[in-house]
Amino acid sequence: MPKEIELKLSLPANCIKHLQNLPLLKTLGISQPIKLKLYTIYYDTPDLALKRQHCALRLRQIGKNWVQTIKTEGSVASGLHQRNEWEVPVPRNHLDFTQLSDPRIIKLLSNSELRKQLRQIFITQFTRHMHILQMDEGSQIELCLDHGKIIVDHTKESFTEIELELKSGKPVQLFRLALMLVQILPFPLRLENISKAERGYMLYTGHKDPPIKALPVELKADMDLTTAFTLIAQNCLDQLTRNEHGMLASSDVEYLHQMRLALRRLRTAFDVFVTATSNEVSLTQELKWLTRQLNPARDWDVFVTEQLPKIQKNFAEHAGIAVLIKTSEILRKKHNKTAHNSIRSKRYTKLILQLNLWLEEIFKYPDRPQALKNAVATKTVLITFTKTFLTDRHQQIIDIVEEIEKLDATSLHSLRISIKKQRYTVEFFQTLFSPKEVRKYIHSLSGLQDALGAINDSINTQKLLKEIPASKTKTLISREATGIILGWNMQRLQRKNIELKDTLQLFYRTPLFWETY
Repeated sequence: MPKEIELKLSLPANCIKHLQNLPLLKTLGISQPIKLKLYTIYYDTPDLALKRQHCALRLRQIGKNWVQTIKTEGSVASGLHQRNEWEVPVPRNHLDFTQLSDPRIIKLLSNSELRKQLRQIFITQFTRHMHILQMDEGSQIELCLDHGKIIVDHTKESFTEIELELKSGKPVQLFRLALMLVQILPFPLRLENISKAERGYMLYTGHKDPPIKALPVELKADMDLTTAFTLIAQNCLDQLTRNEHGMLASSDVEYLHQMRLALRRLRTAFDVFVTATSNEVSLTQELKWLTRQLNPARDWDVFVTEQLPKIQKNFAEHAGIAVLIKTSEILRKKHNKTAHNSIRSKRYTKLILQLNLWLEEIFKYPDRPQALKNAVATKTVLITFTKTFLTDRHQQIIDIVEEIEKLDATSLHSLRISIKKQRYTVEFFQTLFSPKEVRKYIHSLSGLQDALGAINDSINTQKLLKEIPASKTKTLISREATGIILGWNMQRLQRKNIELKDTLQLFYRTPLFWETY
């Protein structure tokens, strides 16, 4: 079955000529570049029956010739698209179902009623500059620079992107070439997880992808640690990168929240599998940098969108509260801009590519000299490691919470982080155990995490209020508003401290599911 493997990157429209004249393309090129004008019609039923089946059907005009293409569901992670693809030439711009060969496609399109309903949904018109590049180890990559527009009725959306399609060899070469381009080009590139077809459907329906939450990782009890780590790390990267577009294009704060969660999960995975991974200090340091870039924006999102509305509800007529909310919104936007700039930066794209390249080279191709897999990690059975690790971390949490009355704010924050890491670790390994028992334990951790999180938010509120310029809080009514927020915050803190005691009792009573495996 033919499979299309390609990496997509987006770039600023005004940088096309710079890329066309890049010496690297001449150095690696094995033929003359080709310029094409492409006109593509995408078909579906009015209720988008093909889309619901994760199928894309199109006719593309290339010069005087027409090609019919069918693509089915695949995977997309960190800009790498892998899908099954069938292409056949057709004599004119009419769909032809007589040359179908795959049984699933035949079954889908054999419905005569569905065929009758097929109609043009959207079109794409773009110019393609195509280069065939020779990479190491005999790999060949087709680099296409596409710039044009997607058209739905009278609505248009422009795009400029690079497609790196693997023609032969290993996918690792796609990441290597992309990393070279990111390092050489003076402007930022972004990994693109959304295809032209997906953009067209979004334009047609007006619907955007919702924030992507973490999905379960399918693990097996007899896996070695390095294989398990690879699957978990790729799962975290998938969550991180699939929320990028929404975070940059939408005002919904949940996209940023999910990106931060993905980062925390990924950093936890490095911590859990420290014996299975080589000492990649540079990557973990870059993950810390990214976390620092996103944290302030999330703190202000929580303060402005969750905490202040509750206070305003009880003090709707207070002019000082309204002024403070307005000032806080300005600061929130400032920190969100910093977060956005970080995601658009070359440094971020380089980090994601380096992570993917590292995972591909170190774990998928262990015969390479640079594959530094720990010998113990490859021999240790995952289920044995999991049970020992969860027991040790659980006991560490127990030892701390027994002294919880003596903990200061910094120690409580550290406890919260330990509990979050334990929860993420349990979620990594949940498919190895009984779902019902796992949920009970996660519920007990979530209760602790939420109570400690609320306490942390209350402490953060005091820090955020200090960021507000003195010029905005010097009037009597502004100082009164600050006092109201601090008072509400203190009351909430006292309430959450009481709730914390109840959640601790639940945590103590919850059975350790991994002991009954």
